Amino acid sequence: MAKGHKHLKRLKSEKAKVKLKAKKTKHLPKGLNVTDPSFKVKKIVIREQLKQHDETDILSKRKLNIKELLSRLQHHNSTVRQNAVKELKEILSEHSLKLLSSQFGPLLQGICALSLDKERDIRRNSLKVLSLILGPVSNDQLNPYCDVLISYLRCAMTHIDPHIKEDALLFLDVLVQNCSNILARNSYKVLPNFLDMISRLHTEMKPGRQLVTTLNSKNTNVKWRIKVLERLATMFSSIVTFFKSQHIISSGESAKVITVNKNTRYIPIYTNINSQNCEVDFERIDNEGRNNSNNTLDADELMSYIELLMPLIFDSWIEVCPDEKNIDYSALLISTEALELLKSIVEIIQLIIECIDILYTECDVNMKFWFKSNFQDSYTKNFVSKFPYNKLGATGCFLPSIRNRKRQQDFAIDNSYDICLGYNLAICQIYVWFTSIQSDDKMMSKLMKNYCTSVIKYLNGKLEIWSDINNTVLPQLTKLLRTLFLKASKVWYKNSLDLSETLQSVVNACCNQSKREMQLQLFSVISEIMLDHTLHELHRESAFKEFISTLPNLLLKSKIHENTIQIINKIVLRYRGWIQKELVANYKDIIENAKKIEIIGSEDNKQSRLMICNLFYFLDTQIFY
Repeated sequence: MAKGHKHLKRLKSEKAKVKLKAKKTKHLPKGLNVTDPSFKVKKIVIREQLKQHDETDILSKRKLNIKELLSRLQHHNSTVRQNAVKELKEILSEHSLKLLSSQFGPLLQGICALSLDKERDIRRNSLKVLSLILGPVSNDQLNPYCDVLISYLRCAMTHIDPHIKEDALLFLDVLVQNCSNILARNSYKVLPNFLDMISRLHTEMKPGRQLVTTLNSKNTNVKWRIKVLERLATMFSSIVTFFKSQHIISSGESAKVITVNKNTRYIPIYTNINSQNCEVDFERIDNEGRNNSNNTLDADELMSYIELLMPLIFDSWIEVCPDEKNIDYSALLISTEALELLKSIVEIIQLIIECIDILYTECDVNMKFWFKSNFQDSYTKNFVSKFPYNKLGATGCFLPSIRNRKRQQDFAIDNSYDICLGYNLAICQIYVWFTSIQSDDKMMSKLMKNYCTSVIKYLNGKLEIWSDINNTVLPQLTKLLRTLFLKASKVWYKNSLDLSETLQSVVNACCNQSKREMQLQLFSVISEIMLDHTLHELHRESAFKEFISTLPNLLLKSKIHENTIQIINKIVLRYRGWIQKELVANYKDIIENAKKIEIIGSEDNKQSRLMICNLFYFLDTQIFY
């Protein structure tokens, strides 16, 4: 029974299995076992570098001409694009002038397009090629293509890819270096993009902008803002240079224009009229056309932009600046990042002030009073209230530990160098500029006077201990002194703020023969004070009178600058009573030295020597010929 049961069970399981039916064998049709002698023909493709080119063509190492390389810049393969850029760079470094004369437009278009490439190496190499293209090209040649440059720059600055947006700053560096004039003329298009890189708009209920954080980036928020603000400072520098050049052109003598109507068939070149050959300045014509159509940055647009920018600058500084001063040190210690940010901020504000000084007459609103009323309090609170600054960990910032005292003598020179000196002087200059904008009937508050006193105390202290190691920041010092003496001195004297000690320190430093470079800079400042007849308070100072009386001694030196001779001539006219005694005492020596003194910067050496001798015309009415 058991065996039979197992057998039935096995049969049942076999029946349950899926049965696979065997397919019938298909035989090949007849005739396929016959050999077919037919064949197909295919073209032989010769590689492009093996093609024959014209003998005049400039070829790369792989025997590709410019048109072939330009076509490869748009290839889908990144390696092909990279190789094309490298070969273009090699060709341009050797044959730039010949290529740019015939292929400038296609080259510029193709290379600028690569600033938006997804590959970082291609973007960086394309910017190097762009620098080679723009280097030897004049502004006149570049004017028709300025829209191409500005459009690609704006696309890169607003790109959704953060890496392309970051390299857009390098793109801007290339343009600043090679065509800053064109960049300044189109600044009204580019400036808003800087704000978009570090901030975003508030809601509709709350106008203005607020800072944003940068996620998924190797740069911290502070480092990214430093990079953006550094480029913004270079942008403003280009704008100031452009405004100054336009101001010089507009204030210069305009050429006489002869209008020729349609009926005129000839020009009377033989008549007795004053005429001159004039070159057509396409850049100026283009500027005038843009000015007529209101396509350049004007005063109102600048004010609107500053109104958005300044709060962002203050907020950026609040994030990195310590809250309170350390009571153990006179200077507020800040980090390296804060120092770099401070550098960009003070440079931007100084350049904004220069723009306002140039443009304030072109606006219905007084730009100076507008800027002062809107931003002086915030500037004072954020920068001047914690002034002066020094770098955290810098030599000389704090007392050394016992372990480091052994080597203090080795770093004696470093101890005298203040790494924040230039930035502190710039902060002073900006605040002094604010104080120079004062209405006639309004006096300074007690707090403003206290800040002014701290500025003067800091400046006097630095003038007394100034050394040659600090000469790198001499431009900041002279800028501060010009603002203080030429612009703010009247307001300061009116508010009983004495500048006699500062003027005496400047005179002492100017008379110090060991500080030659500083002496030349300070002499130009004092010369401007002497020639400004409105600075009565400074002219009454005893230090000023003593300095003028010593000027004849400069005529006894072995060298003198042409500008110094002209200044002394003007001073003799205005302050003859103060200088007459020294001129009479050194009459013969000055006349004798005028024959052999070396005159620097003179176009007519004989005329300059006669100018020295004729100083005595006001004493004995004798004229030298």
